[in-house]
Amino acid sequence: MAPQSFLWIFGNLSADMDSYFRFSCYPKCADSDTQWMLALYIAGCCPGALLTKILVKRLGLKWTGAVSMVICGLSMLGSAWVLQHSVAWTIVLYSVFFGLAVGINFSVSYQLVGGWVPDNFALFTATVSGFPTTLSIIQNQLITAYVNPNNLKADVYVGHRTYFSQPEILNRVPITVIMYGAMTFGLQLVGYILITNPPKLISSDDSISRSSEEIHPRTLEKMKDISDILASSDNSNKETNRITSYGSNNENATTSVSENSQYGPSNIKQDEMSTTNGAETSVATQYQRENATKSWKPSETIKMPVFYAVLLFGMSILYGLILKSNYYKQFALLYINDDKYLTFVGTLIPIVSTVSRIIFGACLDKELLSIKDAVVLSLSLHIIFCTFWFFTPQVNAILYLILVLCLAMVQSAFYVIMPTAAHRIFGPLHFSNKFGLLLSINLLVGVGTPGLFGPLLEVLGWFWLFISVSITSLVTLVFVISTNFNI
Repeated sequence: MAPQSFLWIFGNLSADMDSYFRFSCYPKCADSDTQWMLALYIAGCCPGALLTKILVKRLGLKWTGAVSMVICGLSMLGSAWVLQHSVAWTIVLYSVFFGLAVGINFSVSYQLVGGWVPDNFALFTATVSGFPTTLSIIQNQLITAYVNPNNLKADVYVGHRTYFSQPEILNRVPITVIMYGAMTFGLQLVGYILITNPPKLISSDDSISRSSEEIHPRTLEKMKDISDILASSDNSNKETNRITSYGSNNENATTSVSENSQYGPSNIKQDEMSTTNGAETSVATQYQRENATKSWKPSETIKMPVFYAVLLFGMSILYGLILKSNYYKQFALLYINDDKYLTFVGTLIPIVSTVSRIIFGACLDKELLSIKDAVVLSLSLHIIFCTFWFFTPQVNAILYLILVLCLAMVQSAFYVIMPTAAHRIFGPLHFSNKFGLLLSINLLVGVGTPGLFGPLLEVLGWFWLFISVSITSLVTLVFVISTNFNI
C-alpha cells in the first residue's frame, strides 16, 4: 500500500515542484499545468482497478501486485529525470502510469483483506489503507527537512499563489522525488515478499451459486442457533435437522415433518405439530434467505439507485479531498508564511486520517453505524467544514490546523465506505469489477477538477472555490437521504 501515500505528500511536495518548474525549468517546462498531476493520478485508479481481474486470471493475485510494484517504481524514479525537462511528461509518468498501478494495488490489497478476514472487512480495510497515510508522516518530514532545512519563506507572489525562488531549495527537488520513489519501492518489495494468498479466495465466476461462503459468519452463527432450537424440539424430525447445513436451499425443509413426531408429554395432535414445526422452520429459512449476503452482477449493480448514491458520495468527498491535497498549503501561505508549521499540519493530517478510518471501520463492523449512516454523517460534516474553510487561516493558525484536521477526519471515510459498499451492499463476487465501477468517479473527478479549479480560483477566488465543495456535498446529501440502502 506504500505508493498510496502520494495523495498525502503531494500537497507538501507540489509547492516545491511548482516553484521548480517556474524558476529552474522555465520556459521548456511551460508545456502543461501541474494541477493535472494529482487529478490524473486519482483518475488512473479506475482503469487500474478494472484491469485487475484480467491480470489476476493470468498471473494470480500476488504476481499482479508485483507487476503494479514494478510500474510504480519505474514511474516514480523516471519522473525524477523528466521533471527537469517537461511538466507534461512528468504528469504522464507520475500520474497516468503511477495512478494506473495504484488502482491495481488498491484492488489487490482489498481482495487479500476480503480473503483473509471477510467478517471484519471494514475494520481491516481501514487499517490497511491507513498505513500509507501514516507513512506519509515520515515522508513529509523528510521532504521538508531536505528541501528547506532553514525554513526559508516563500518570496514570490503571483496572483493567488506563492513560490520559492531560492536556488538552495530548487536544486534539491529532483533528489527529493528519487528519495520518495526509492522508499516506496523498497517498502513494496518487502511487502510482496511477505505476502501469501489467503486460504480461499472468492471466485468471480458468474456460474457460482450464492452458497454458504457468501454468508456473513455472524449470520451463520445466528442461523445455527435457530437450527439447534428446532432440532432439540424434535430429535426425530430429520427433515428439520437439514437446516443445520449452512446455506441449504431445500424447500422441503420448511414444510416436511416426521409422521411420528410429538412435542414432549403434552400429546399435541399431529396436524398441530406439523403446523408448529413448519412455522418455526419457515421463520428460520426466511431468516437465512434474507440475511445471506447477495452478490449482484456488475450489470445489475449499475441499475440500482444505491449504486449512484455511493458514487455521488465518492464524488463529493473526492472533490474536497483533491482540493485540500492540492491547495491546503498554497492557500495558507497567503496568511501563514511558515513552511515548517504548514508541514507540521501536513504531518498531522495522515495521523487523524488513519485513526478516523479505523474508527469508521470498527463502527461499521460492530454495526454501530450502517453504511448509510456513515455516508450521511460524513457529508453533513463536510458541508460545515468547507463552508468555514476560507475564514480560518485569517483568524488564527491554530484554528486553520483544527479545520484541516477535521476535513481529513471526514474525508477519510471515502477509503472505508467505498470498498465496504462494494463488498457488502453489492456482494463479494466480481469485487474488482464493482469496485472499479465505483472508482469510475475517480476518473470523472480527476479529469474534471483541473479545468474547474483554475477558472473558479481566478474568476471567483478562494471563497467560492471552497463553497463549491459545500454545494456539491449538499446536493449529494439530499439524494442519499432519499435512497434506500437495503437491497
